Amino acid sequence: MGKEIHSGMQKLHFFRYYLAKKYGVDEAIMLNHLIYWISSNSMNNNNHHDGRWWTFNSAENFKAYFGYWSTSQIRRILKSLVKQGAIIEGNYNKHKYDHTKWYALKKEKDILENFNPVDEIETWKKRY
Repeated sequence: MGKEIHSGMQKLHFFRYYLAKKYGVDEAIMLNHLIYWISSNSMNNNNHHDGRWWTFNSAENFKAYFGYWSTSQIRRILKSLVKQGAIIEGNYNKHKYDHTKWYALKKEKDILENFNPVDEIETWKKRY
Protein backbone atom coordinates (compact mmCIF):
# COMPACT_ATOMS: atom_id res chain seq x y z
CA MET A 1 0.00 0.00 0.00
CA GLY A 2 2.72 2.50 0.91
CA LYS A 3 4.51 1.91 -2.37
CA GLU A 4 1.35 2.68 -4.34
CA ILE A 5 0.82 5.90 -2.44
CA HIS A 6 4.43 6.95 -2.89
CA SER A 7 4.49 6.22 -6.63
CA GLY A 8 1.23 8.12 -7.06
CA MET A 9 2.79 11.19 -5.50
CA GLN A 10 5.43 11.40 -8.22
CA LYS A 11 2.93 12.54 -10.86
CA LEU A 12 0.63 15.37 -9.91
CA HIS A 13 -2.27 16.03 -12.21
CA PHE A 14 -4.25 19.17 -11.64
CA PHE A 15 -6.14 21.83 -13.50
CA ARG A 16 -6.88 25.52 -13.28
CA TYR A 17 -10.45 26.41 -12.45
CA TYR A 18 -10.56 29.10 -15.15
CA LEU A 19 -9.27 26.72 -17.83
CA ALA A 20 -11.64 23.94 -16.73
CA LYS A 21 -14.58 26.31 -16.91
CA LYS A 22 -13.54 27.51 -20.35
CA TYR A 23 -12.47 24.21 -21.98
CA GLY A 24 -13.66 21.36 -19.72
CA VAL A 25 -11.95 19.46 -16.88
CA ASP A 26 -10.22 16.82 -19.02
CA GLU A 27 -9.07 19.50 -21.42
CA ALA A 28 -7.72 21.62 -18.54
CA ILE A 29 -5.70 18.68 -17.21
CA MET A 30 -4.21 18.03 -20.65
CA LEU A 31 -3.67 21.73 -21.28
CA ASN A 32 -1.76 22.05 -18.01
CA HIS A 33 0.48 19.18 -19.13
CA LEU A 34 1.10 20.83 -22.50
CA ILE A 35 1.79 24.20 -20.86
CA TYR A 36 4.37 22.56 -18.60
CA TRP A 37 6.29 20.96 -21.51
CA ILE A 38 6.03 24.00 -23.76
CA SER A 39 7.31 26.18 -20.93
CA SER A 40 10.15 23.72 -20.27
CA ASN A 41 11.05 23.74 -23.96
CA SER A 42 11.05 27.53 -23.93
CA MET A 43 13.39 27.66 -20.93
CA ASN A 44 15.70 25.06 -22.51
CA ASN A 45 15.53 26.60 -25.98
CA ASN A 46 14.10 23.39 -27.52
CA ASN A 47 11.50 22.90 -30.23
CA HIS A 48 11.09 26.47 -31.45
CA HIS A 49 9.51 26.57 -34.90
CA ASP A 50 7.68 29.30 -36.81
CA GLY A 51 7.86 31.71 -33.87
CA ARG A 52 6.31 29.32 -31.33
CA TRP A 53 7.45 26.82 -28.71
CA TRP A 54 6.19 23.29 -29.29
CA THR A 55 5.91 19.93 -27.59
CA PHE A 56 5.12 16.63 -29.25
CA ASN A 57 3.76 13.22 -28.41
CA SER A 58 1.48 10.56 -29.82
CA ALA A 59 -1.88 9.80 -28.24
CA GLU A 60 -0.58 6.35 -27.37
CA ASN A 61 2.49 7.75 -25.62
CA PHE A 62 0.38 10.24 -23.65
CA LYS A 63 -1.07 7.19 -21.88
CA ALA A 64 2.21 6.92 -19.93
CA TYR A 65 1.24 10.21 -18.25
CA PHE A 66 -2.51 9.68 -18.20
CA GLY A 67 -3.16 6.04 -17.39
CA TYR A 68 -6.78 6.82 -16.51
CA TRP A 69 -7.61 7.85 -20.10
CA SER A 70 -7.84 5.60 -23.14
CA THR A 71 -6.06 6.48 -26.37
CA SER A 72 -9.38 7.47 -27.93
CA GLN A 73 -10.15 9.75 -24.96
CA ILE A 74 -6.75 11.42 -25.35
CA ARG A 75 -7.39 11.99 -29.06
CA ARG A 76 -10.81 13.45 -28.27
CA ILE A 77 -9.37 15.79 -25.63
CA LEU A 78 -6.63 17.04 -27.97
CA LYS A 79 -9.12 17.55 -30.82
CA SER A 80 -11.38 19.44 -28.44
CA LEU A 81 -8.52 21.76 -27.43
CA VAL A 82 -7.75 22.43 -31.10
CA LYS A 83 -11.42 23.01 -31.96
CA GLN A 84 -11.84 25.37 -29.00
CA GLY A 85 -8.77 27.37 -30.05
CA ALA A 86 -6.55 26.59 -27.05
CA ILE A 87 -3.82 24.79 -29.02
CA ILE A 88 -2.68 24.31 -32.58
CA GLU A 89 -1.20 21.23 -34.22
CA GLY A 90 1.93 21.06 -36.31
CA ASN A 91 4.36 18.60 -37.82
CA TYR A 92 8.09 19.20 -37.43
CA ASN A 93 9.16 15.57 -37.61
CA LYS A 94 12.42 14.83 -39.37
CA HIS A 95 11.04 11.82 -41.25
CA LYS A 96 7.96 11.82 -43.48
CA TYR A 97 6.80 8.47 -42.12
CA ASP A 98 6.70 9.90 -38.57
CA HIS A 99 3.17 11.15 -37.89
CA THR A 100 3.73 12.25 -34.29
CA LYS A 101 1.72 15.40 -33.67
CA TRP A 102 3.24 18.59 -32.32
CA TYR A 103 1.29 21.01 -30.14
CA ALA A 104 1.69 24.73 -29.43
CA LEU A 105 -0.39 27.19 -27.48
CA LYS A 106 -2.56 29.40 -29.65
CA LYS A 107 -2.23 32.33 -27.21
CA GLU A 108 1.28 31.42 -26.09
CA LYS A 109 2.31 34.65 -24.39
CA ASP A 110 -0.92 35.04 -22.42
CA ILE A 111 -1.02 31.39 -21.32
CA LEU A 112 2.65 31.19 -20.33
CA GLU A 113 2.43 34.44 -18.36
CA ASN A 114 -0.75 33.52 -16.50
CA PHE A 115 -0.88 29.72 -16.19
CA ASN A 116 2.72 28.52 -16.16
CA PRO A 117 3.12 25.62 -13.70
CA VAL A 118 6.92 25.75 -13.96
CA ASP A 119 6.88 29.13 -12.19
CA GLU A 120 5.23 27.49 -9.18
CA ILE A 121 7.59 24.52 -8.74
CA GLU A 122 9.90 26.34 -6.34
CA THR A 123 6.95 27.58 -4.30
CA TRP A 124 5.65 24.04 -3.90
CA LYS A 125 9.11 22.66 -3.08
CA LYS A 126 9.44 25.17 -0.23
CA ARG A 127 6.10 24.12 1.24
CA TYR A 128 7.06 20.48 1.69
